[in-house]
Amino acid sequence: MSDSSMAMSTWIGALSSGGVLRGELEEAGVTVAAYVVGEDRLSELREWMVQQPKDVIAREQVAAIQVCIWMANADRNLDPEESHLLQQIIMNSGLDADTQDQLVTEVHDPPSLEGLEERLTHPVLRELLLGLSWELAYSDGTLDTSEEKFLTGLAKRLGVDEARATELKDAVVAQLSQD
Repeated sequence: MSDSSMAMSTWIGALSSGGVLRGELEEAGVTVAAYVVGEDRLSELREWMVQQPKDVIAREQVAAIQVCIWMANADRNLDPEESHLLQQIIMNSGLDADTQDQLVTEVHDPPSLEGLEERLTHPVLRELLLGLSWELAYSDGTLDTSEEKFLTGLAKRLGVDEARATELKDAVVAQLSQD
């Protein structure tokens, strides 16, 4: 797994603590996130998350992880690299053990994305998630047509316009090519 893949796996957990970084990997994850969406927008997300009650943060995290699970399964072939990255995301989430166990189960049996727009609400988190989904799509070295279609639909569902979605994809691909 690439260094940026491991760093990206910390986004959800590090941001849930308002960007409080406990280690080098989390710092690297936030650096990658800042590269993808910009430091100002990342700061906006951090400030918003610090102000949210724990249940809102958990709701956003679970929805974000579930989207990643769907992304990894979009091509109907869960690669071991994708599964490992999902497990890293879940372990770094800071969610309670029961929720983490449920999410690990969902890795091989994706949950419903119904109501995703109501569970994943912050626009910067939506963009980060789209970026992380692009990273997941490329983690096995190929981009399947079904993965690309899923990402196009995800961008629409999350309200990320086509031009911005392309910018996010290009930023993630550029970051991955540096590894």
